[in-house]
Amino acid sequence: MIPWLRRTTTGTRFLILFPGRTGSSWLVDGLARHPGIRAEGEMLVGRSAVEQRAEIVRLYGRSRKSAVGFKTKLKDVADPGHLGACIEEYDLVVLLMRRRDLLRLAISRINARRLHAATGRWNVRSKDRPVSGGDVSVDELVEALAACRDDVARLDDFVASTGVTPFEIEYADILAGPSEVLERVQEKLGVDPRRVVSSVAKNTSERLSSAVGNIDALRRELSGGPWESVFDVDPVSERASSNAD
Repeated sequence: MIPWLRRTTTGTRFLILFPGRTGSSWLVDGLARHPGIRAEGEMLVGRSAVEQRAEIVRLYGRSRKSAVGFKTKLKDVADPGHLGACIEEYDLVVLLMRRRDLLRLAISRINARRLHAATGRWNVRSKDRPVSGGDVSVDELVEALAACRDDVARLDDFVASTGVTPFEIEYADILAGPSEVLERVQEKLGVDPRRVVSSVAKNTSERLSSAVGNIDALRRELSGGPWESVFDVDPVSERASSNAD
């Protein structure tokens, strides 16, 4: 056991791992509204390895909450080996967020950057309108697709290296049934079930033609290449979008 890791709480401790644009802000906001859950955001961002260790000890130390945890991207972890040790030593429940629709994942990342540049915020709230779809260059889309693919692969490799079986949360399931997802997560964390509603809304429309103005041109440009398959329709996403119209 690492000397400074002490199991000083009796509740559930959890860790939300995600590659970005997979609904993590929505999840943390919803969980934090439960009186028995302490859910923090990306507390490791910009901190050194020593500072990150101190933050983890602070969070997973004594707490009166039934469940306590935080979220992080792997790229923000200064020492992945240490985080892996924490998963074992603190017996963390790992919540792994996925978005198997790589195209929409990449487009969401592009639009989030645009939103941040315009407003200083990475996410919209429930009262805001989704970000209007503008044109995207081929190079910009390919760069985003490659970055998303690599981030997902690195995260999967890290989780596999820990030997834990994560509780997976698919983005399409959030779209189709947000309350059901929050209920399942509460059950996994072992807290008394409460009806909680997140105030975080989608940045970008799931309908491709609304999310990107020149989506048909991009499809033609990338036809026959390694990225052609990402334009295959995701029936869950399209169904959820159609029902909302």
